[in-house]
Amino acid sequence: MNRQIKLALIGAGNRGQGIFGQYALDMPHRARFVAVLEPDKEKREFFAAAHDIPESQCFSDSEQFFAQASPEVEGVVVATLEDHRLAPVIGAMQKNWHILVEKPLCTNVQDLIRIYDATKDYSGIIIVCHQMRLTPVYKTIKHLIDSGDFGQLVCIQHSENLAYSHMAHSYVRGVFNSSRLTPMLLAKSCHDMDLMTYLTGRNAVSVASFGGLNYFTAKNCPENAPEFCLDGCPHYKTCPYHVMKLYFDETTDPAYIRQMGVVKNKKQLYELLRTNRYGRCVFRTDNDVVDHQSVQILLQDGITVSFTMCGHNGMERRMTKISMTNGEIEYDGTGNTIKTWKFEPLQKDTLTVTTKGTHSGGDRAIMDNFMDAIESGDKSILLTPIQTSLESHLLVYAAEESRHSGKIIDIRKYENQIRNSI
Repeated sequence: MNRQIKLALIGAGNRGQGIFGQYALDMPHRARFVAVLEPDKEKREFFAAAHDIPESQCFSDSEQFFAQASPEVEGVVVATLEDHRLAPVIGAMQKNWHILVEKPLCTNVQDLIRIYDATKDYSGIIIVCHQMRLTPVYKTIKHLIDSGDFGQLVCIQHSENLAYSHMAHSYVRGVFNSSRLTPMLLAKSCHDMDLMTYLTGRNAVSVASFGGLNYFTAKNCPENAPEFCLDGCPHYKTCPYHVMKLYFDETTDPAYIRQMGVVKNKKQLYELLRTNRYGRCVFRTDNDVVDHQSVQILLQDGITVSFTMCGHNGMERRMTKISMTNGEIEYDGTGNTIKTWKFEPLQKDTLTVTTKGTHSGGDRAIMDNFMDAIESGDKSILLTPIQTSLESHLLVYAAEESRHSGKIIDIRKYENQIRNSI
């Protein structure tokens, strides 16, 4: 029988509040948050009220949190901004807590090596939120690959098609618009690099990458467009990125609004968008991340992967085509069906899987996996242990090195160079 695991949350922003916090509200028999560390007063108080956390367990200061957090705490969820994750993970290890940390682990490759070396022998549970591994679709695809029915793996064609609204919100206007802090591959496609190593079961050998920022620049700014959309932009009718179209529609992703803080109504949202970063003209921001990028990867055993990310799409979806010596497996991202084609005996088939919840069911699944491991004490059931995340993160940083240098990067040499520089 499930028992309730007592958790602490570090970072009560969009995912901390809306995903991990919501899990505890939906599954109170499995998890309860008994402490929160969040510097923003409104977010902290909102989360505390939702989870009935006493004031004595609400912290704005990390030193105070680690000194005074309830002895009931068994595990911690680290959902801070990307460049604030190393210290909380180390602090949680010193408390012997179990840890779930959001991806990416950090914003530079040196900290990646540091966090990997610090955690590789930790006796507690540490998992990274690579929840795409746990979605029903990709768990099924992994099973099909490993079944042997389709022969040996030859190559994978995989793409992440980012919706135009998501591109504008998160990577042009939003906090992920700086390539210095979080390159696009790190912020958005770290999942995909992880999926490629997970599905193939191989480490990368070398990588090459190309891409750039073509559209969301000042040269494409329409004439007389103001700095903020709500300052009376004359291009309202023809611009798909105007804030009235992206943030006041019934289909608006609630995560977009959560990222602006605690927003209580449309009037407050309107006032925020008059001056906050999400209200800016997409052609007049300080963004510099790519809006399209391709990555070519050579893995062990000669397996090749071609990955493309593009931020100019009507529908947000991942598409995957896997070529094998006795068949192919295809997922077009439009629903819950996987198509297979076996060469001998000749057979075409369509598999339907059931998905429910955010990230195609992956968010619920990764929290379930975390709770199961804490309750049972069995680390072997973990599907995203931190040690397996080194490869996907290295791929990201090596791909960025290739994009900037124009060179093919040897992954192992790159890793050794970084280790020697620390």
